[in-house]
Amino acid sequence: MPRYLPVQMDAANDLVKEVYAEVMEKTAQVPNFIKTLAHNDRLLKPLTDAYLAIVGESSLSAKIRELVILKTCQLDKCKYTIDRHTALALEAGWTEEHIKALDDYNQSELFSFYDKEALKLVELVRSTPDEISNEFWTQLDNHYTSDQVVEMIILVGFLGMINRLILALQIEPDRA
Repeated sequence: MPRYLPVQMDAANDLVKEVYAEVMEKTAQVPNFIKTLAHNDRLLKPLTDAYLAIVGESSLSAKIRELVILKTCQLDKCKYTIDRHTALALEAGWTEEHIKALDDYNQSELFSFYDKEALKLVELVRSTPDEISNEFWTQLDNHYTSDQVVEMIILVGFLGMINRLILALQIEPDRA
């Protein structure tokens, strides 16, 4: 049961309606987590702008982006985003076998060296971001652009924040 019901369009103020219209235009659906954030219309617009930037154009391939997001969601144990991003990962080209192997990706031959670097980055950013070795940074810089590395770190941080909001507020998954 959600802590607060999502703010529906008919109950929304003008600012919230504007935000919903922008989200609908760009994504065709206003997710329940945004409808729940609408309880605080002061922060709704900046958080929604960040969300739209995250789901918009990317310097990463759809596969790598979804891999980073899904690993973050799995580590956060957020069923809402795990379900959503499992579907998106499958659409991006990952298989059920890849998704099942995420917990033990280092031992799996299903993932390339580059995939494993991205997954390791997720773990390091979530656990010890200030202790990432210079050797790992050099390795990343040899395989990804600085734009891509920064984007992966932003994905981990932003999805971590969204996952915590969803978990704390017990936001229900969107209906298909």
